[in-house]
Amino acid sequence: MAFHRTMVTMGHVAAGGFGSGVSADTYRAELAGKAVWKLLVKTLEVFVPGRTASIVDVRITTAPLLHQAPVFVNGTGFGLQLRTGRALREPEREIYVRGEGGRVIGIAIVGQSAAIGSRTLDARNVVRYARRLTYQTLYDPGDAETVSAAVRAARALQDVVFLDPAAGIGLGVEIDPVTRIPLSRLLVSFGDGPAVNVQAYPVVGRPAQAVRSQN
Repeated sequence: MAFHRTMVTMGHVAAGGFGSGVSADTYRAELAGKAVWKLLVKTLEVFVPGRTASIVDVRITTAPLLHQAPVFVNGTGFGLQLRTGRALREPEREIYVRGEGGRVIGIAIVGQSAAIGSRTLDARNVVRYARRLTYQTLYDPGDAETVSAAVRAARALQDVVFLDPAAGIGLGVEIDPVTRIPLSRLLVSFGDGPAVNVQAYPVVGRPAQAVRSQN
């Protein structure tokens, strides 16, 4: 699987609530500068061509609506309750690197939700799965020198987008760079049209800062 270096805008996660007097437009403007949003747009472009997400249509809410599966909200953002099942194929994925020296990692994953290994699709389980995939993607059993690089990349993971187009669902997760607590900020659902529906958990962070990766 390709290991790409790209330039994204790095944001920060902070606690907040929708009742804090901040407008939905302010939340959307902050979200537009987040790496997790940019990663979602890139994931759709690469793996689900013909599907798009628009920041102006994002619904900011702590009471998400979803027809495809039961959805809940807790201290780590959105979560879904899934049916039991077994993944029949390996997911598609791509790893993106940003930050000085490539020290910040994002991964786009498109596949079956059953591969997560839990009936609960939430921030913790998505990140656990994403770290495992990051390691497996970068580790070469025939090259012992890849072990340390794969471990570092898994630990440096900061943004994850997981989409299951067949089930019509997905999540976008941020990992706080300081506390390392994951937040499932984006809830994605696929309808009949080309545009996917995105709901965002309302948090306000510090202004995003552009961080260039090394080529």
